[in-house]
Amino acid sequence: MPDTYVSNPSFFKLDATLKKIRNYWQKSFDAQQKDLTVDQWLLLENLYKHKKITHNELARLTSKDITTVSRIIELMVKKDLVQREGATSDRRKVFLQLTTAGIEKYKDVRPLVLEMRKTGWKDLTEKDYMELTRILDVIYSNIP
Repeated sequence: MPDTYVSNPSFFKLDATLKKIRNYWQKSFDAQQKDLTVDQWLLLENLYKHKKITHNELARLTSKDITTVSRIIELMVKKDLVQREGATSDRRKVFLQLTTAGIEKYKDVRPLVLEMRKTGWKDLTEKDYMELTRILDVIYSNIP
């Protein structure tokens, strides 16, 4: 591997970009009084897509550790956005799903999220998006 890969500040740019995106999203959520954090949105979106899943499945889908997911879910249960349901076949297994209020929150916030995504991608092509995704997938799979 050439030294330019090792000494290149790309990873720092990636980190700075992610922080800037998260900050922009949180400020937008707050300005629109959505009463939601970026991490809560990530879980909300995945629960909407997958309907009924376990804490472990949600952690895997969001690349978050189980402790973080459990803490966020607890807050979302208190907000009546998520409900827990024990499995009938295994009392240790708990499924998560959105409540009616959670589904409404998703539908309310999604248009804002789509606009924020457009803002970030506005000068990029579909090819740019595909290439970035490919590169990030390679980097992600290279890390043990």
